[in-house]
Amino acid sequence: MAGRVRRTNAEIDNAVMTELEKLVIQNGFDNVLVTELMDNARLEPPVFYRRYGSIDNLYDRLAQRYDFWINHTIDMSELSDLGPKQFFAKTLKALYKGLCNNVVMQKLLLWEMSADNETTRRTAQIRDLMNINLVEYYDMIFKPAHINIRSIIAILISGAYYLILHKERAPFCKINFDTPEGEEAFSEAVDTLVEMLFDRIETYNEKRECYERMLKDGISKKKACQYLGGGYPRIRLLKMFIFNEMQEYYSCIFRFLSPVFETLGYKLGRVSMFMSYDK
Repeated sequence: MAGRVRRTNAEIDNAVMTELEKLVIQNGFDNVLVTELMDNARLEPPVFYRRYGSIDNLYDRLAQRYDFWINHTIDMSELSDLGPKQFFAKTLKALYKGLCNNVVMQKLLLWEMSADNETTRRTAQIRDLMNINLVEYYDMIFKPAHINIRSIIAILISGAYYLILHKERAPFCKINFDTPEGEEAFSEAVDTLVEMLFDRIETYNEKRECYERMLKDGISKKKACQYLGGGYPRIRLLKMFIFNEMQEYYSCIFRFLSPVFETLGYKLGRVSMFMSYDK
């Protein structure tokens, strides 16, 4: 009778994690039978519990493999070649396709929504941190136009998550996202939304440039606001107009009272610092 083949620690770990991943794909996190895992990995109970303690520890180890899933899906080097607009669209499409092809990641998202524990909190938080640089980059682009791109990105990504997790249950808005046609519909929708978003930016920049040219041509701020109409952020322009009028008014007062201020030991600079405005 041949003796049992001895395995290295690395080989045992690999066997356990491979079988765990298979069972998670089949049953989901939190639904794996320890006895089935031990049988499939050919591991005796004393060895299993001595090495791993509990199935929860293995869930955590498996989840850690997907902490940087988004980083592996998004190619940041393409940003400079594609530009912010095309890269935005391509990133959303890549996330959708990447998640469609990653069943373990789908199971992890479902687990995060159904279970509150240290592992699910950590994986959700880390995934959000992995997005932060990209979100802040687009926030810098959209913020001048008063577009809350953070919430828009959150809605788009969470919507993609839901469509993928839901696609095996039923169509959504009569679109079967579990088909190539459904994926194409998602891609077309992304293109449409991205066009709408970046059109807002282009319109804002054009009107801002127009406003600045009007001022250089001697048109008053009030008239410039009227000519530009509702397409330009009226409130911001109104604030700028009121501020500049007040600044001119108080400048006259300060010039008139400057001898008094200097007699009292005050410098106009200490007073005028309150008149700064971030345009």
